[in-house]
Parts: sequence; structure tokens; C-alpha cells
Amino acid sequence: MLRNIIAIIFVIVFLVELFFATAGSAHRKKKKIKGWNVVTGKIKSLEKKEDELTHKPVIEMTIKTKNGNTVYAKQSPMFCCYEKGEEVELIEKDGVHRFIGNDRVHSKGVKETLIGTVPFLVMVSIAALLSYLAHIWG
Repeated sequence: MLRNIIAIIFVIVFLVELFFATAGSAHRKKKKIKGWNVVTGKIKSLEKKEDELTHKPVIEMTIKTKNGNTVYAKQSPMFCCYEKGEEVELIEKDGVHRFIGNDRVHSKGVKETLIGTVPFLVMVSIAALLSYLAHIWG
């Protein structure tokens, strides 16, 4: 009975940590590609829409770059923590833009990734230590 309760608690904690780790990785800054120029822009609008291909809800951001181009970027509504008027970074090459993000959301992503992975590693190491000790003493 006690083992079942501990197993259920372990699974619940694992799922919460997995959520934080995936949220953190969604907020992490994308890598800058060599040969692409870094461009900044401001978010003009955030609209909740349904993706035509996957039929899943997405947040579509309309971003106006410093040189006057309008760029559209999509993010999952669960992980979108950008606000209207916030300055974000994009990379540009030959008129093609790719959304990167910004430092505020990137630092939040680093924290969420650590919140998700560090407790999991501690739990796995404790389980390994207990297993090793049970093997020695058993």
C-alpha cells in the first residue's frame, strides 16, 4: 500500500517536472544562424487562432521590425508569455525572417528548465543510492 502511494506521488512529481522542463525549452532562445543578421522588432498584436494544418490553437504574433517589415510568428498558447509592445529579436537573411525571442523570456526558460530537471535528477540519484544500499545490505 505504501509503495503504491509513493509510486503515485513520484509519477505526479515527475509529470510536473516534465511540464516545467518542456515549458522552459519552449522559452529558450533559438540559436542565431551564421550568416543571418539579428534584427529587433516590437510585437504589434497577439491573436489566438487555429492552425490550418494541425487544427490546434496557436498564438499568432504580428511583429513590426525596425526597418518596417511585418513578420508573423506562431507559438503555442500554453507557452506564449510575450506581451503586446514587447521588443523581441529576429534573424533575417535576404528578406526572410525567423523569430528568436528575447532575453526576459529566455531567462524565464532557463529557470523553468532548471526547475524541471534538477529535482528529477535528485530523485533519480536518491533512487539509485537507495537501490545500491538495498543491494549491499540485502
